[in-house]
Amino acid sequence: MKNWKIRPLLCGIIHMPKGSMEGGLEPDRILPFPYTAYLLQNGEENVLVDTGIHADHIVDGKAWRGCSAEGGADYLLKALADNGVTPEDIGTVLYTHLHNDHAGNMYLFPNANHIYQKDEFTNLCNPLPFQIKGGDYDTRTPGDIAQLKHKTVIDGDLVMSNGLELYKTPGHSLGSMCIVVPTEKGRYVLTGDMPHVYQSLFPKADKWELMGGEVIDVKPSDDDQEFLFNSVIYDQYSAYDSFSKLKLLAEKFEPEYFLTGHDMWVHNRKVFG
Repeated sequence: MKNWKIRPLLCGIIHMPKGSMEGGLEPDRILPFPYTAYLLQNGEENVLVDTGIHADHIVDGKAWRGCSAEGGADYLLKALADNGVTPEDIGTVLYTHLHNDHAGNMYLFPNANHIYQKDEFTNLCNPLPFQIKGGDYDTRTPGDIAQLKHKTVIDGDLVMSNGLELYKTPGHSLGSMCIVVPTEKGRYVLTGDMPHVYQSLFPKADKWELMGGEVIDVKPSDDDQEFLFNSVIYDQYSAYDSFSKLKLLAEKFEPEYFLTGHDMWVHNRKVFG
């Protein structure tokens, strides 16, 4: 079985308080967080993980909870084109979850097989009041899913025949999942928003690398918490179990092997693995 290569795709940017992403350490520090999808290639297949935010979900230049943002299909299409790939080349789309900034452009891939968790579809169709207020799910997504030709709904963990491993990791949403990608350099975990950024798994981190390569000092956790749970971790019991599972899935429990949905540093590398 061939090893995979992982390429981060920039689908837009949202300017948010750092503390909203990592658990409240720096609630007033605004940073530009990317909307990130990932292109997986093994020489035979092109697999896309998440599809970014739909441009219509950014209203008057603002997205989630009024934060300044930019993004949309043009960003994703450019990122794919920069890697020599068109939507027609994508055979499978995997969803870490179906929130508006991860499933917004699924309609671009009508011929692909779209794979997501059963419980995530349940959450999409039955959002809780605070999820509705926060606009976590795009109201167009159920209609977009209905138009897809090929859908595979899974319930729990699954190892695909091509070597990709899918693991249910609820906490941020009911059916979040991570994708383990075997590469020449080891097992990488695409976490989606479980966690949003690596510091949630590594609370003592005191440096962040921004897009462009600048390294800044950040506040580390000053207590003995094993993980940091931010304001959009809705079920901390499930999240604790999911984070514990993640620790065991990567090649090593080091930041290098956890590629999240919103870390900035991943975009300074063209390829992983």
